[in-house]
Amino acid sequence: MIAPEVLSGLAAVSRVSRALVGTDELPVLAAAALEEMREALRLHNAALYLPDADGAPVLRRYVGEDVAEELSFSEEAWQLAIASGAPIVLREAASWLVENPFAPPAANWMILPLVTGEREMVGAVIASSAETIRIDSLSGTVLTLLGLQLSAGITTARLRRELLVAAMERERRQLAAEVHDGLAQYLAVARRELALETPDKERLTEAVEAAHRLVRARLSDLSRDAPADLRQAIEAAARRARATVHVSGHGEAGPEAVTLAARIVSEALANADAHAHAHRVKIVYAATDERLELTVQDDGEGFDPASAPGVEDGHLGLTVMRERARGHGGACDITSTPGHGTLVTLWIPL
Repeated sequence: MIAPEVLSGLAAVSRVSRALVGTDELPVLAAAALEEMREALRLHNAALYLPDADGAPVLRRYVGEDVAEELSFSEEAWQLAIASGAPIVLREAASWLVENPFAPPAANWMILPLVTGEREMVGAVIASSAETIRIDSLSGTVLTLLGLQLSAGITTARLRRELLVAAMERERRQLAAEVHDGLAQYLAVARRELALETPDKERLTEAVEAAHRLVRARLSDLSRDAPADLRQAIEAAARRARATVHVSGHGEAGPEAVTLAARIVSEALANADAHAHAHRVKIVYAATDERLELTVQDDGEGFDPASAPGVEDGHLGLTVMRERARGHGGACDITSTPGHGTLVTLWIPL
């Protein structure tokens, strides 16, 4: 028969494990883990500290109350805490290690370093107790497991935040590029005409109307729910083109791949309309379980890729297409010859 304290410890570990695979943010996860530590080890108070952003041996309070906002270690104490990777139980002020963070100062307290497998400190749990803290084999195991789980939670939350920031930054750049690339060109034409003593009203009107159409199209893209069907998404993008577009292909893909394919098609068709003055465009796609392949070929004027204007010239469309594909682990190639049209080839893994 399993002893009640063993069952209690295993239950605490299990509850935190379930939280780790959930969608809660780090503060919620940390608060739950600290509560489990308090109950399993009969602690009075517990707080989570995370390293200072500057990388100095300073920990700042992240979750917890009635404790100091930051803990400053000496270099030697910092290395000791990291090297041990085990709970440090204290029954004194221990100013040689770090200032007692509790108010009033706790007589029985401990520091649990949270470290990765590479011995990088990701945080520390500081806890106090009204009684002498005794770490036996069971409580030590529970404490170590909860500490490892919380370390994993912190690392995962950081990675999730970094990925989110990277995704938001990539999307911001791509959206800015989609609007800027075409809009800047149309407005540049309008500006040149306005600078003339006798501007060509027809060219001026055409440039302003083109800029207006582009902005409305992009706003429409943002407000419209993306089609879940790959062919529908491609055909929806094709309907906005001036040229006659023929779509053929087979297979299905997930929402992210569908959105990417639609945006690549939109950009390729926008270039075919605005720069290549194409009359006909052929789109062919094939989606399998492993990858999505797509080509957009126009009969336009074509260009020399080696001398094509790039980001430094304010033309971001081609760069955006390549970055989108790379962001999904694939590639987007643009081949063209003056007078012989342009071929855009996309592939991404599924």
